Amino acid sequence: MARAKRTARADARRRYRADHASGLEPDETDPGAPSVEGPSRTRTAAEPAPPGRVGIGTAFRLAFRPLDLRGDLRALPWIATRTKAIWVPLLITVGSTIAFAVTQGQDIATRFLFAYFVQTPAIGGVFIAGFLAPRASWLAGLIVGLAAAVCYTALILTVFGAVSAATATQAAARDAIVAAFALSPTLGAMFAAAAAWYRRFLQYTNPNRGRQAAQPKRGDGRSRGAQKAGVRR
Repeated sequence: MARAKRTARADARRRYRADHASGLEPDETDPGAPSVEGPSRTRTAAEPAPPGRVGIGTAFRLAFRPLDLRGDLRALPWIATRTKAIWVPLLITVGSTIAFAVTQGQDIATRFLFAYFVQTPAIGGVFIAGFLAPRASWLAGLIVGLAAAVCYTALILTVFGAVSAATATQAAARDAIVAAFALSPTLGAMFAAAAAWYRRFLQYTNPNRGRQAAQPKRGDGRSRGAQKAGVRR
């Protein structure tokens, strides 16, 4: 019986050393690709994070993720409802469209919002989607880019409709609408994926930045009661 206990303890120590030899705790996953529990309650397989800071070349390579189309589609409802990756850039895009329609682009703020969140390519919203998405960043960028194309088309048909009286201008408006629906979702998926890659690259090159901010401040080890007792003395 004692020998069986010693054998079990030795096996546990070997597993513990094997886990810590790679710099990981058991069941630890990459912070750039967290596990997602969808309707089928499947967990996403992710490459383990490196133990601490790595070189630029290694971080460049590890920041890439293979495309998992089925997993991304299954995770989309969870991303849309449990994260800010989709609804935050969508709110900014719709708000920028309304602001530009009200002010007619007379101030620099609405012109800036229009250029980066509505006009093709709407790089502002898709970059936000890529940074906030825990996975399926390309899909979040595609959705935000499609919404930007819809908002851009609405502005062309309403705000810019007054200057579309000429035939040549109407043809240019049609070309702009076609280009918006063709380019905004496609470029949105690409830019969002690039933003997610850059976020993972920063995490690999400086992995302790978020941990240091999350760590609480430690005292000097003395309890409050001991400090009060010292004061009474």
